[in-house]
Order: sequence, then C-alpha cells, then structure tokens
Amino acid sequence: MNFSKTTSYAISVLSFMAKIEGELYSAKKLNEILEIPWPYLRQLLTSLSKSGFIFSTQGRNGGFRLNKPADQIVLAEIIDSVEGLNVLDTCIMGFKQCPFDHTCAMHEVWDETRNSILKILNNTTLDQLLKADKSH
Repeated sequence: MNFSKTTSYAISVLSFMAKIEGELYSAKKLNEILEIPWPYLRQLLTSLSKSGFIFSTQGRNGGFRLNKPADQIVLAEIIDSVEGLNVLDTCIMGFKQCPFDHTCAMHEVWDETRNSILKILNNTTLDQLLKADKSH
C-alpha cells in the first residue's frame, strides 16, 4: 500500500517536528529541510493546524510545533485528516461500486486485508515510526 503524496508529506512534517518536541519551526525552514513544494507545504500546515496536530504561533518568532506528544498521534488519524480513511474503501479490482449481490472474487480477501491495514494504522503511533526509523 502506498500513501498519497499528501499523506506522505503530512507524516514527514509531523515526524520531523516530533524529533524535538516543543521546538518551533518556521514554514521556510520546513520547506528547506523537507523539500516539500512551498504552496503544498503552506496548505498542509494549515490543514494539520486545523486538525489539531500542530500549533501555530504568528509573529517574528512564530512557527509551528506539535500540539500533542508523538506517542498520542496515530497514523490513521493523520490519514483521516488529510485525505480520509475512505481511500481504503475502493475496490481492489477497480470497480466503481461493489454490487452486494454480485461481489467479485477478491471481495472477501480485500475486506480482510483492508481491516488488517486499518488495525495497523489505528495501532501505530508517530513515535513508533520514529523508533523504527532509528533502528534501520
């Protein structure tokens, strides 16, 4: 499973901020370090702020920081805030709709897989991602 560009960027921003919790980062610094295109980053920071993941402070010494500890931020919440978890509701075979009386051969297998993926996303925190990244 691949995350969308928006989700990948959101996880990158939050992971970077989680490395030093409480630190304020300007949008310019985040842009330089993470190399996320400027318009995309500004929109993403606004979205993450509205979702409560980050806190923003205006002014000369302003910036962005995590709004809650990394061990309290779950991947499913991040995905849900930037693109919605319904991205996992699509048919693996590419059908626009799954007719319940004529389900395809992959329906039950995909349903189980999708539920397993959701369970992992609901049980994996940003902190766990950072720890896994350090071990590699």
